[in-house]
Amino acid sequence: LYHLLGAMFQCRMCTENPFGQMFGEGQQKDKKKKPKSGKPTSKRNDMAFNPRSPDEISELIERWQAYIHPRVHDNFPTSADVEEVLTKLAKGIDKSSDPVLGPSESCVIWHGLISKDDDTPQAAIRMHKPGQEGESLTYVNRLLAYLFADDESFQKLMQLPADAFKMNCGDQLCVHLVHVELNV
Repeated sequence: LYHLLGAMFQCRMCTENPFGQMFGEGQQKDKKKKPKSGKPTSKRNDMAFNPRSPDEISELIERWQAYIHPRVHDNFPTSADVEEVLTKLAKGIDKSSDPVLGPSESCVIWHGLISKDDDTPQAAIRMHKPGQEGESLTYVNRLLAYLFADDESFQKLMQLPADAFKMNCGDQLCVHLVHVELNV
């Protein structure tokens, strides 16, 4: 699966596979940090949001199923639990976007729940985590990494702070996996 995800994570924003950069594969390149310009901005426009129909949600979930890491099935009690999480994710993104298999050139803007972390809006979802009672708040970009990253990549990602991952496109409401900033 890693080689499939590696091929998927080639984009103009990243000169190399971002997971490869993060985990020591290939050559590391020095990047200049962009100066922060005051208040964070987002391309989110709820007026332009086009939700998926139930059939479109089912089709997207079916496409994603081929890329889900086996740990997900080990940790979620039933396939219905996995489908519930995937449905919540699919409902929060525009019908023309896909954070897993979509083109890397464009952001995938989250239209679901938003959490504030240090006054920065973050894409979030409420879900039942395996082994926990009740729902809890989870960052969408961390959930996507849990669902789709291989073991080695996932273990290294989990060594990062438990906050939402920073997005290299500068939009914290973008949930496209290829936009996860690796130089944290």
